[in-house]
Amino acid sequence: MERLNDYLPKLDDLLEKSQGDKNAYLHPKRKNLGSVSLVVVREAIAPLVIRNAEQEITDIEFNNETYVRAVPNKFKYPERGRALQILRAMNAGGRYPQNRTAIPKGSKASDSFDLNTLVFGDSANHDSKVLPVRAAVNYSDALSLKPKYLCVGESFHNRGFEDGTLWDADAKKNTDNLFSRHFINPGTLLIQVLSTRGKLLPLIGLKHLLLSVGLAGSYGGQTAVTGINVRSHFVGIYADLFEKAETSPYELIKRIDGAEITDVASLTQSIDNLLKPLHKTSIPGTEVQAWVESLIQDFNQPGGALEAEYQKAAQAMVQLFDGWFGK
Repeated sequence: MERLNDYLPKLDDLLEKSQGDKNAYLHPKRKNLGSVSLVVVREAIAPLVIRNAEQEITDIEFNNETYVRAVPNKFKYPERGRALQILRAMNAGGRYPQNRTAIPKGSKASDSFDLNTLVFGDSANHDSKVLPVRAAVNYSDALSLKPKYLCVGESFHNRGFEDGTLWDADAKKNTDNLFSRHFINPGTLLIQVLSTRGKLLPLIGLKHLLLSVGLAGSYGGQTAVTGINVRSHFVGIYADLFEKAETSPYELIKRIDGAEITDVASLTQSIDNLLKPLHKTSIPGTEVQAWVESLIQDFNQPGGALEAEYQKAAQAMVQLFDGWFGK
């Protein structure tokens, strides 16, 4: 992964000093050219529910078709939560629940902000100020390879009394608690891109991201019904000084003949054939997958090199956030 050093900052080089009108001040290092895109195929391996207030699966129309659309937070939220668990296991952060970060009066920003804050972004109130940290990693929409009508199903359910009837014992009458559940069919493939630009994400941040994505997980609404329902496949990592439009899932869908693709391997090969010639540096998905499996093995070795790397990153986050937001 040293091939990515030209596009990622060093861990001890995240903070910079500038001279103001009167005094010098610290701030995050200014952005520099460099873009790294991690392309992921999300494979539904059990019924997957991705919706908003409506019953139907969310979608979007483009390219003269309607495709399944999972907005970024559908995958980012559970992976950000998994990342907090990783930090807690490493004793390197995760002090607050997701979306409940607080900076008590009299405490420092580093008492609440950690590596997760840098990778996924966060904000919190501190006295009368809001301390915002923009995510170093951007999640794209996840789009289905095939049109929506080929990817979704529907099932009919009864949520009445436990004896299987619609009798409401409290109201002494029949209920109308019948409903339909719309879901994405197992076997459906969705394309998503996780990218960082501006040389904001150190290598340990990339490792943290890959561990958080992992190999499989439970995603979408009503996941208690199906448990693990998504397997993640790494297509590859593509890096260059400038970001390419072709790394957008919307552009990839236009350029790939979904009707001719029947499995993850052929889809991976099609995307790699398109993106590899466009980027100065590319790492194939097989290498990324092996790296993730190696990270998981290292994670399961208490007191090992990965834990030491996380501890070092935790100290670097203290310097970054206290230097950034402190007096």
